[in-house]
Amino acid sequence: MKPLSMQISLKIYPDDVLRRICEPVEKFDSGLRDLKEEMVTIMRICSGIGLAAPQVGITKRLFICEIETRSLCLVNPTIKSTVGTNGMIEGCLSLPDVQVNVPRSSRLSVEGYDSKGRKKHFEFKGLWARVVQHEIDHLDGVLICDHGKNLRA
Repeated sequence: MKPLSMQISLKIYPDDVLRRICEPVEKFDSGLRDLKEEMVTIMRICSGIGLAAPQVGITKRLFICEIETRSLCLVNPTIKSTVGTNGMIEGCLSLPDVQVNVPRSSRLSVEGYDSKGRKKHFEFKGLWARVVQHEIDHLDGVLICDHGKNLRA
């Protein structure tokens, strides 16, 4: 496994960086791709399925997800449309021991860029739709605790 060259680490609430609104990524360079790889490493070590840049102290609009054998890195994402709503109990790597029943859209259309700057369009449903919305919330400084009370308290 490659060492973490940027020395990034998982930020835990109430770290202020988790409440910041992230700035768009402007440079699609090797530094961005290195950040993506380091985020994947941290996410896997922590047994997560998603991780947004502010969760490692970087206030840029970037997140990664990995569910089963499928992975995604999305930069400067925008939700274009949503369909339906359902609730589900969610946890978050940055809020250990917190679980909240969060209502989210059951399907969504999202546009953004990959780590090389290529424009992408995705249609998500089910768990993928939920994880993508959770990570986009992080980019806007929104945490699961903002959606309701901790069910584990």
